[in-house]
Amino acid sequence: MNKKKELRAVDHASIEYLTVRKNLYIVPQSLAKLSPLEVAERRAKLGVKVRGKGAPSPVSTFREAGLSERINAVLESKNMVNPFPVQAQCLPCIMAGRDVIGIAKTGSGKTLAFVLPMLRHILDQPPLAPGETGPIGLILAPARELAYQIHVVCKGFTKHLGLKSTAVYGGAGVAEQIGDLKRGTHILCATPGRLIDILTMQSGKLISLQRVSMVCLDEADRAFDMGFESQISAILSAVRPDRQTVLFSATFPKAVEQLAKKSLRAPLEIIVGGRSVASDSVDQYAEVVEEEDKFLRLLQILGDHADDQKKVIVFVGRQEQADSLFEQLTRCGYSSLSIHGGMDQEDRDSNMSDFKRVDSGVNVLVATSVAGRGLDVPSCGCVVNYASPNHLEDYVHRVGRTGRAGNRGVAFTFVNSTDEAKFAPSIVRALVEAGQSKNISQELNELSESYKEKVAKGEARWASSGYKGKGYTYDSSELNDSQKLAQLEKREALIEAGLLDSDDEEGGPARDQDDDADAGVDGSGKASAPSKAKEKKDAVGMLANVSADVLAIPGMREALLRKAGMFPAEDDAIMSTGDNHFVEEVEINDYPQQARWKVTQKETTSRLQDEFQTAVTLKGQYVESGKAPAEGERRLYLHLEAQSRQILQNCIVEIKRLLNEETLRVGARSMGGGGRYNVLS
Repeated sequence: MNKKKELRAVDHASIEYLTVRKNLYIVPQSLAKLSPLEVAERRAKLGVKVRGKGAPSPVSTFREAGLSERINAVLESKNMVNPFPVQAQCLPCIMAGRDVIGIAKTGSGKTLAFVLPMLRHILDQPPLAPGETGPIGLILAPARELAYQIHVVCKGFTKHLGLKSTAVYGGAGVAEQIGDLKRGTHILCATPGRLIDILTMQSGKLISLQRVSMVCLDEADRAFDMGFESQISAILSAVRPDRQTVLFSATFPKAVEQLAKKSLRAPLEIIVGGRSVASDSVDQYAEVVEEEDKFLRLLQILGDHADDQKKVIVFVGRQEQADSLFEQLTRCGYSSLSIHGGMDQEDRDSNMSDFKRVDSGVNVLVATSVAGRGLDVPSCGCVVNYASPNHLEDYVHRVGRTGRAGNRGVAFTFVNSTDEAKFAPSIVRALVEAGQSKNISQELNELSESYKEKVAKGEARWASSGYKGKGYTYDSSELNDSQKLAQLEKREALIEAGLLDSDDEEGGPARDQDDDADAGVDGSGKASAPSKAKEKKDAVGMLANVSADVLAIPGMREALLRKAGMFPAEDDAIMSTGDNHFVEEVEINDYPQQARWKVTQKETTSRLQDEFQTAVTLKGQYVESGKAPAEGERRLYLHLEAQSRQILQNCIVEIKRLLNEETLRVGARSMGGGGRYNVLS
């Protein structure tokens, strides 16, 4: 019988955990005498905001943070004396044993803000006994490169403290990683998928999480958003309930924040510089550049900013574009490398290592979004967004690859006036919020205003956010007008449901089936065109009377449409919602767990986005076989969005290939070959 790869439920009440002291912070005399007003002034000077009760005052030196003498000695050997703002406030809070949500600009020193308290936490506990594998501290990251990078930071301290750090992530040899774990480790830096693979080996006896008492989720927003929620929840449920948990990221959208808070107890939320703001240590420029002119403009920028000492990262949208641009730059005499989701992990690691080395002679890296988050290249002085980022948070993280750790950097963003026009409002907003509106070209301002006018007229729709299935409103003026916002949200809900086309008049019914060629709806359906048009009109009227707040409730829109008999069947044709925007759904609920993980892990979704320019969002709730979903909920499925019907269809074929391939692999591993899973078509 085939078994799904999932963690065993842990009966924490039956386990006698070691007593752990989480509050290790002793307030220094210099800080104890500060009045609340003086503490507030300190935070204001640092640009720090704190939400939650009982937060300690920010420190001004590492020695005030309560770290051990051994850790302080390592810091001083690295000439680290004064913490960055995020470290100044987060260090005492985490040292005091509090759960923390840390939100800070990229390159601001977030990694040390959780690594240093974790080291102190581990040093305060009994050493690993003979035969104990550890770990004591667990760090989860959504990307392989990020997990390895954090591991490198940890090793810079553990080798001086008699501790050991280990990294486990997909794409690398699992045998070597298992060997490292068996020899014992104090800190484990891991991606969720690979960690669960290892935790389920040998009936769960390979390593144990029983000693883990501190957990950190880095880039937590993307980890949850990319579908790692179930994996992270499973891992956390296997860790002692009284653990200390901290989450860090450069962005933290409200919707994801509510999800993340379920994993923490009475957390302190520490915000440094805003929720989604690019670093002010980067001079940012944005301009309209047509596709045929982009390469020449790139060469001009490289001539000014690329040399042996200063490196440049060029972000593109697709894997083939990365390879093509790499070849063009090589022909022009630039020593360059590329990384993207289609490369082997060994090649990606090798290229990143060569690019980071100051003496490698490589000064240009062409990358897709696989390199966009959390990676630290100290000598990177310039970032070029050759392909425009498709949402605000993606822009923030791309730009954050330069201007790190107190250095200044520069970033250039190209936006063409055709298929990238929909991103113009978000780029303009990013520069305005960063206080660099003077660096926005007049042409880009005009393009942004023109696109917003099209949206207001219903001729276009907002570009999708990286964190939601529906469009994200980038126009701040609309957020101040509740009636306009409610109207826009209702309209977008109808557009997404296929009940209204983007070029219809506001509040009007969707087209009837006579316009199927434009609407993207199969005209050979079971009902006649007039009857379907009437059903759509009735459903439009029903949803138009529902408030935006109610429509925003997860599953509410689908439930209302289902009640009206308008919810699309699984075998419906791909829908077009107008403005070259196509959507489709692929149900994955009944596939084996390993197959579901395969198509929802970050590596896969990043590759699909790169190869097919298709946004992939995990939606619904997992429903066990034989059970019905709760009212208002749907079974687990993937929501796909693309700008071409053919591209979307190709992406669906690839997703189903991955699902069936993984299902067959699971079946092949089962005893006697008689697994309980069938390949679904």
